[in-house]
Amino acid sequence: MFIAFAAVAGYLLGSLNHHAECESVYLADTISQVPIGPSRSILQYNSSFAAPPRIEAGSEPVWDSMIPNGLGYIKDPITATETSVLSAFHQLHCLYTVRRAFYSNSTIEDELEAFDLGKERKPHVAHCFDYLRQGILCSADSSMPAVDTVNGFLGAGFPRQCRDFEELKGWAETHRAFDAHGFLVEMEHE
Repeated sequence: MFIAFAAVAGYLLGSLNHHAECESVYLADTISQVPIGPSRSILQYNSSFAAPPRIEAGSEPVWDSMIPNGLGYIKDPITATETSVLSAFHQLHCLYTVRRAFYSNSTIEDELEAFDLGKERKPHVAHCFDYLRQGILCSADSSMPAVDTVNGFLGAGFPRQCRDFEELKGWAETHRAFDAHGFLVEMEHE
């Protein structure tokens, strides 16, 4: 019994060590990344993020809470000498845009484009689909959750090793290029 436990523990520690080694390697000739630590998370279904947006309500605090002041646009003398956007926040913007397009019952193009900050809706959503696809492939999350036999969906209820999103959000706010809040952008003029 002890030998079996030791073998499993050794395998798990070796896997975690290999995972940590892979996470800390940065390839030459690629864009900078923010060095943030890991976090332990249990993914759970949250109906607040699945609910249709209320267009008349304007901003959506549950969604806005994920976006740092500055919307993830940063400028840093070491890691980003030009104004840049952190991919996690660009991906959330895209998810939010696709969600709004999915639930939209408006057929008035001007109303939809106003939400998209003046961009044409269809090309903007098409860009977002492709950007999210590329982000998923780039991240290549190799977690292995078991099938949820109660609800029939994959991925919820299991402890996972993630990157520390709150740490990234804090870093983004500290290094923000400008002040702006929420998905439906409210710019502050200095």
